[in-house]
Amino acid sequence: MYQYFRTILAKFLDLTPERKIYNQDYVNELDRHTRIIQIPGSFIGVFGMLGFAFGTDAELHPEFPELFYFRIGFSLLCFFYIVFIIYNHFKNKLSSWEGLTWAYITYAYLLFTAALYTGRIADDSPYVSGYQMLVMILPFLPLPRKTLFIYYPVSILIFAISVIVYKPDLSTAAAAYSMQNLAISYVIGIFSGLIMERYRFHSFLNHKKITKTVDEIQALKSQQDGDYFLTTLLFDPLIGKETDGNAITIKTLLSQYKKFHFRNKEYQLGGDYLSVYNLILQGKRYKAFINGDAMGKSIQGAGGAIVLGAVYNSIVIRSKMDPASSNRSPERWLHDCYLDLQKIFETFDGAMLVSAVLGLLEESTGTLYFINLEHPWIILYRDGKARFIEDEIHYYKLGVMEVPTNRFISVFQMKKGDKIICGSDGKDDIVISETGRFREINENHNLILECLEESSGNIETLMSNLRSKGKFSDDLSLISLEYNLALLSKPGIHWIEAKELIKEKEHSKALDVLLSYNSALDISIKELKYITRLYEKEGVLLKAVEYASLALENFPSDTGWMFHTSVLYKRLYSIYKSQSFLSESQELSERVRLRQPSNIRNMIHLADVCRLNGDRDRFTFLLKQIQLRDPNHEKLKELLVKA
Repeated sequence: MYQYFRTILAKFLDLTPERKIYNQDYVNELDRHTRIIQIPGSFIGVFGMLGFAFGTDAELHPEFPELFYFRIGFSLLCFFYIVFIIYNHFKNKLSSWEGLTWAYITYAYLLFTAALYTGRIADDSPYVSGYQMLVMILPFLPLPRKTLFIYYPVSILIFAISVIVYKPDLSTAAAAYSMQNLAISYVIGIFSGLIMERYRFHSFLNHKKITKTVDEIQALKSQQDGDYFLTTLLFDPLIGKETDGNAITIKTLLSQYKKFHFRNKEYQLGGDYLSVYNLILQGKRYKAFINGDAMGKSIQGAGGAIVLGAVYNSIVIRSKMDPASSNRSPERWLHDCYLDLQKIFETFDGAMLVSAVLGLLEESTGTLYFINLEHPWIILYRDGKARFIEDEIHYYKLGVMEVPTNRFISVFQMKKGDKIICGSDGKDDIVISETGRFREINENHNLILECLEESSGNIETLMSNLRSKGKFSDDLSLISLEYNLALLSKPGIHWIEAKELIKEKEHSKALDVLLSYNSALDISIKELKYITRLYEKEGVLLKAVEYASLALENFPSDTGWMFHTSVLYKRLYSIYKSQSFLSESQELSERVRLRQPSNIRNMIHLADVCRLNGDRDRFTFLLKQIQLRDPNHEKLKELLVKA
């Protein structure tokens, strides 16, 4: 029996051999992450408590002047840390008192002093609520999980001692409510902390095997409304709603089919999930969004949605904090995000499947990158008309073991005023009529388009229109992204003059005309491309690639032009032998391959670039792929000779 419980505990705590092997490396990685946030965290700490110290505390609890010193003490601690860190920075020192040590000390001071003074005034609900917030911070800090099992018990002990010593009045219903919420916050903190830390550790090892056992899923199924409530508390913080900015107007709607009451309040629980985050990749701002639908109803679907949300949030957080993760193209980021999620859901052996749309919308150009994993097709609303921008599915659901080999990233160019709407199948599965045990479910996939046009693209009005058609039979989630910026200007009158000169093969004069009437800030995509090709004809490749890159930067959805630019960089390498040209050529060609994996011309070009770049493994892999698709291709024979 002892061995049995020991095995169960080891599985629950993820006590894998790798934890001992890579423990020090893992701690060093956490220390590095903590050093990234220590300066902004200390700045927040300096000013965060001053409003309480000089105003609120004195008004609410004049009998407790010691609160002032607790607050000021934390501000001074953070201030001294800032000075210490800056001093070490200028001295080029790497102190052991930074990083994790900083996090240990500052959070310990914050949590333990809060436990002390909150225990003294535990009958004051706002202060207890503030203490709950401090308890919930710990799971999101990059600290070893042993911190959970040290700080939480110590803080509970301090809180209990303070209550015993100062004897606040806890006999009221409000105080009892606060204490129950505080207990729940500790439980949620422990479980969410274990989930976050497990994924953090496995992503560090590049395994990313965050799993939830079948026993946990079955346990969720057997829970009553109280368990449902705790699940919603876990689920809600995973929904990202970073909808700020003027370039893109974002609206979200989430209505789970399962509604339940807990303590006289209505809550919802289901398998739909959505999030929108700000993300910077290679210096460009994107809106990263996801809309998912986990298999199963209510608690079973919620289990999959929580796993989906936890993993996706971890991926986004890592991309925001780790420079290496943020220095990826949007295609590579989406592809890696899909692989991370797929690897996690594969551990369920088909017991948990999730359909989803993963997307990135670039703010400066309106370029949409997305992957559809057997989710309902994305809808474009343009000029009062709605239509699908897809006509087939190329990916299976997350968790399907047979992963398709011909994966690619879809790209779509939005215009000013366009709206992209993606949603779960709850918008389509409407019960049109119901007679006894028999229900007629809508089978018209264009119904959503008709309702969207009637709603003028507004998803709030869309809900009302759908309800007028029938009854919802499933979870429903919608994300609407409206692009508000205009693209580069259209060609002017001079464009006609330049085209005439090009027809007469007066390339130099055409180039002079295009350059004399335009500036880099006000020039159309067509003109940029023509200038590029004219420079090519003139043999000025450095200028050609400059304008080619500018055109691509402003219109990255043009895959053909991306391939052309990649070839230009390769031609520059053949002249100047600069490795940077070759690296840029490979980067662009890899992006083309992620969009068009069956493009033989690009595969041959990429294989040759990899050969020149010394990447033999990639070169050999691409040769095999070309042989599978077109074994008699003329260029393949040349590459085989060079191999």
